[in-house]
Amino acid sequence: MSALAELIERQKDRVLTACERRLAARGIRAEHAPQHLDTLCQALKGSEDSQESRLPDEVHEIGALVDAVMELPDVAAPDVRDLAVLARWSAACSAGAVAQRLAADARRPLELFEQAPGFVAFLRGPEMVFEVANAAYHQLVGHRQVVGKTVREALPELEGQGYFELLEHVYNSGEPYIGTQRKVVLQPSPEEESSEAYLDFIYQPIRDPHGQVTGILVQGQEVTQVRLLNQRGEQAEAALRASEERYRRLFASIDDGYCLLQMIVDDNGETVDYRFLEANSAFETHTGLTGVIGRTAREVVPGLDDSWFRLYGRVAETGETAKFENYAPAMNRWFEVYATRAGPAELRQVALVFKDVSERKRNEANRAELFALESAARREAEAATRLRDEFLATVSHELRTPLTSILGWAQMLQLDGLSAEQRRHAIDTIERNARAQAQLIEDLLDVSSILAGKLRLEVQAVNIREIVEAALETVRPAAEARGVRLQATLASGATVMGDPQRLQQVVWNLLSNAVKFTPRAGRVQVLVERRDSSVEIVVADTGKGIAPEFQPHVFERFRQADGATTRRHGGLGLGLSIVRQLVEMHGGTVSVFSEGEDRGASFTVRIPLAVTLRREVETPETLRKEAAKQDLHCPPELAGLRVLVVDDERDTRDMLGTLLRRCGVEVTLAASAAEALRSIEAERPDVLVSDIGMPGEDGYSLLEKLRKLPREAGGTLPAVALTAYARSEDRTRALLAGFNNHVAKPVEPLELLAVIASLSWRTRKTST
Repeated sequence: MSALAELIERQKDRVLTACERRLAARGIRAEHAPQHLDTLCQALKGSEDSQESRLPDEVHEIGALVDAVMELPDVAAPDVRDLAVLARWSAACSAGAVAQRLAADARRPLELFEQAPGFVAFLRGPEMVFEVANAAYHQLVGHRQVVGKTVREALPELEGQGYFELLEHVYNSGEPYIGTQRKVVLQPSPEEESSEAYLDFIYQPIRDPHGQVTGILVQGQEVTQVRLLNQRGEQAEAALRASEERYRRLFASIDDGYCLLQMIVDDNGETVDYRFLEANSAFETHTGLTGVIGRTAREVVPGLDDSWFRLYGRVAETGETAKFENYAPAMNRWFEVYATRAGPAELRQVALVFKDVSERKRNEANRAELFALESAARREAEAATRLRDEFLATVSHELRTPLTSILGWAQMLQLDGLSAEQRRHAIDTIERNARAQAQLIEDLLDVSSILAGKLRLEVQAVNIREIVEAALETVRPAAEARGVRLQATLASGATVMGDPQRLQQVVWNLLSNAVKFTPRAGRVQVLVERRDSSVEIVVADTGKGIAPEFQPHVFERFRQADGATTRRHGGLGLGLSIVRQLVEMHGGTVSVFSEGEDRGASFTVRIPLAVTLRREVETPETLRKEAAKQDLHCPPELAGLRVLVVDDERDTRDMLGTLLRRCGVEVTLAASAAEALRSIEAERPDVLVSDIGMPGEDGYSLLEKLRKLPREAGGTLPAVALTAYARSEDRTRALLAGFNNHVAKPVEPLELLAVIASLSWRTRKTST
C-alpha cells in the first residue's frame, strides 16, 4: 500500500477541513470533496486503471504528459511546491476536459430532441408553460414563439376544440391520453387563414421523484395526408360497397339468371371445372338447380359437357366478352348466355347473365319443322300444278295432232278431185291416227280406273310366253318400220294367275317404249325365265337410255324425261305408270336400270306364280264424235299465194299441203325449223304456217331467227302458229313471240284458209 494513501486516510478529516476552508475562501461549496478524496486513495493503492478506464480521453492525455515530465532523466527531483503546481495544473486540465465532455453529452439529447421526426414539447406546471419545443412542433404551429408561454397564451385558437380540457385532465389525473387522427384547427396569426390538420399524439404526464406530476410531455406526428388517403380509401370503399350493393340488388331483381364462377384449371392450365361463388334468385328458375353456392359444376350437373368449360375458360383467359347460345344435354335446356371476365385475369373469375331459352328453341324448331312441311307441301303442290298443266298441254297436243290429220283428210275425201292413190293414203292416215288416239284414250281411262280403285282383273291361268309372243307380234311392224331388231328368249312353263289382257298390256307398253326410244339399227331384247317362285320378264334396249336423276321418277304419272315443246317423242307419260299399277295389282314388282343417256335401258317385271287379287271396275263408255261434213270454199285471195308449211308430223304436212293446193296455193313443205330457214333463204314465201312443238328447235326459235332477218330477206313475213298447244296462255305466248295469228289443232280447214287469206293483204302491201 502507498504511504501517502495511508497518511491521507489517517488525516482524512484534516485534509477535508483544509479543502473546505480553501474553497470557502473562493465562494465554492465542497460538495464532492469526500468522494474525490476516496478516489485518490484508491488510485494511490494501485487501482488507478479501473478508475482511469472511466475517464475521458483528454484526461488520459494530461496524465500521460505528467508522467512523461516526471520521467525526464535530466530533471532533478522536484520539490514539493513544483509537485503541487503540477498536480493543480493536471487537475484543472482534467476538470476542463471532463466539463467539455459533460457539456457535449448534455447537448446530444437536445440535438436528438430537435431532430426528432415527430413534434415534441414539454409543458411544466399546472399552468402548462412551454419549457421546450422542437423544430417539428414549431413547424406544426406555424413557427410561433411558444417557449416560456402558457399553452393558452401560445395557442389561443385551441379554445373550444377540447385540447385544453384534455391537458388539464392528464395533469390532474396523471393518466396519459392517446389521440389517433384527431382533428385540430390552427391559426398562426389573426391575419392568416386557419388550417386543418390531423394528429396522432400522446399526452404523457411527467412525475418528480416523489411521484407528483410536474408537467406533460407532448409527442406525436401530423397524419393529415394519411387521413386524407384513408378518407379517400374509405370513400372509394364505401362507393364500391354501394355499387356492389346496387348491382347485387339489380341482379337479385332481374328476371335473367346471374352467377359468378371461379374457374378450376389442371396442371396444364386448361379449365376442367368451375365453382359457383354467387347466384341470384332467378338462377334456380332458369336452371332448376338449388344449393349451388360453393359447389362445382361437375358436382351439381355430373354429365355436363366440356363445351361449357372451354367457353368460360376462354373468357377468363382472354378477357373477351362472349354472347352465345348453347345446349346442355345433361340438363335438357338451351341457354342464352352473356359471359364476361370479373376482376383481374389472375382471379380467373367469370360473371354470367343468362336465361333459359328452351321454350323458344322448341318453338323455333316447331316453326322450322312446320315451315319445312309447308314448303315441301307447297313444292309438291307447285310440282303437281306444273305436272297437271304440262299433262293437260301434252294431252291437248297428243289428241289434237291426230285429229288434225283425221279431220283434214276426212273433209278432203268428201270433195272431188282426189286420185285413187290419194284416197288410199287418206284412209290409211285416218285409221292410223284414229288408233293412236284410241290408245291415248284407253290409257287415260285406265289411269282413271286405277285411281278410283275400280279396275277389275279377270284372273285365270296365264302362260307368260304366249302373252309375250302376242305383244311381240303387235309391235313387230313398228319395229321393222324403224329398223329395230327384236330378239326374244322365252322359257316355257312359266304360268301365273293373272289377267291375260292386262299382262299383255304391260308387255306391250314396255316393248312399245323400247321400240320408240331405240334408234335405227338398234336392238330390243325380251327375256322370260322363272326365278324361285316368280316369273321374270326383262325388256332391254340399246336406245336413248335414262338419266340417273330421272330414274326415280320413271314410273310416276305424267312424268316425261323430255316435257318441252322440242321433245322428239310423243305420248302422255302414262304408259310406265300404268305398267307399275298393273304389275302391283298382280302382286309383282317392276324396276328399271340404265347406265345413263344413250346407254340403253332395262325394265324387269316379276310376277308371282299364284295371285288371287281381284278388283271391280266399271266399264268406260267409248267416246265418239262424228266429223262434220261441209263443202270446201276457197277464198279468192289464196290464188297464187306462196305458203311455207312447217310441221314435224308428216301426215299433218301432207294434209295441209293437199288442202292449200286445192285452193291454188303454191305450197312448200318443211319438216323442221332449219329446213324452213333454208327454204325462206332460197325463195321467200308470202305466209308462214308453222307448228310450235317440234324436235330439236321449236316454232318459237324459228320465228325468233326469222324476225332478226332484214325486211327484204323475210324479217316481216306474216306467220301463223298452228299448234296442238291450245291454252289461252299458249295463244298469248305465240302472239308475244311475233306470230300474227294462232290456230289450234285439230284445225278446221275453212278456219285455216280464212286466217291465211286475212294475212295475204300484208304481203301485197309489203310488195308494193
